[in-house]
Amino acid sequence: MASLPRENVARYLRAGYMLVGRHSAVSICRWTRSALKGGRLCYKRWYGVRSHRCIQMTPVLNFCNFACKFCWRMHLPGRFKLPEGWTWDEPRDIVDGIIVAQRKLLIGFKGNPQVSPERFLEAMFPRHVAISLDGEPTLYPKLPELIEEVKGRGMTAFLVTNGSVPQRLREMLSKGAVPTNLYISVYGPNEEVFVKTSDPRIPGAWGLVMESLGLMERFEEAGARTVMRVTAVKGLNMVEPEGYAKLVEEYRPMFVEFKGYTWVGESQKRLPISAMPRLEELREFAAKVAGLTGYVEKEVDEKSRVVMLVRDEEAWERSLEMVREWRRREEELDRSWRGKVKDFRMSREGVEMLRY
Repeated sequence: MASLPRENVARYLRAGYMLVGRHSAVSICRWTRSALKGGRLCYKRWYGVRSHRCIQMTPVLNFCNFACKFCWRMHLPGRFKLPEGWTWDEPRDIVDGIIVAQRKLLIGFKGNPQVSPERFLEAMFPRHVAISLDGEPTLYPKLPELIEEVKGRGMTAFLVTNGSVPQRLREMLSKGAVPTNLYISVYGPNEEVFVKTSDPRIPGAWGLVMESLGLMERFEEAGARTVMRVTAVKGLNMVEPEGYAKLVEEYRPMFVEFKGYTWVGESQKRLPISAMPRLEELREFAAKVAGLTGYVEKEVDEKSRVVMLVRDEEAWERSLEMVREWRRREEELDRSWRGKVKDFRMSREGVEMLRY
């Protein structure tokens, strides 16, 4: 049975990842730590996510079909091709594993004086899964079933994809396995810039991404928020706002997010620090796209340097209603454990005993 290269696994572990099964992983981000201590939440708060209850995970650790210049992740040997004889884990096992892994990674916060007991226990019962940590998640053939498993346990799901496997998105639609948010990343305003930025390792990548963008309307009709995401890199793909505007006008996502590239991780070996746009530059660029499309700047996160454009007030109100409905549902779900586990003796072994 094939497995991840041992040297690759060691590097992920050193980076703070916790492996789940053969090919999945969880990692704790700065915003989860911040939220646990009563601090700032990440930009996903715009969509109702509370960071201390968010699992950041991947079902395809080390596997991606793009080698993006701006990616902070490691472009390790074996990343761009599945080993022969590869066997995929079941969605149920993955979700069981990521919940336990999240609890184990957060167990040390129980004794932190900045973390309230209530907030810590909320973190032990996560209510959101961000499928975005590493790799290209649509390479996992059981992704529709994974999303169903996540939502079936009372968690929302955000899927971030590079759009290179439209067939997987069609499978999700046909099976009714629609994420709460569908993010499709667009790495350039035209094919030339796209290829230069994302360095795809598959043929016809630009056409495949356009095919995926063409499915966003169906996802919106099925109840998902649709988001076109651009990681903006100065001197690389932060060019030709007219090209991005053309894509926005053609595919009409509910939201467009421009996220400024950050000079961290492995990307420092590929790009200069000057490739990081300042927030003012990012807002100016987004404003040009907005002016050409009729979209409106709605939110700005200064820390993460993300600018959100919304299609219209109807899309914004729909999103707010989704948040309100989720808050009602979240409170209903939380009644099953509130007041019952406050005195539970938490340990690395004990976290597995908490029934989800």
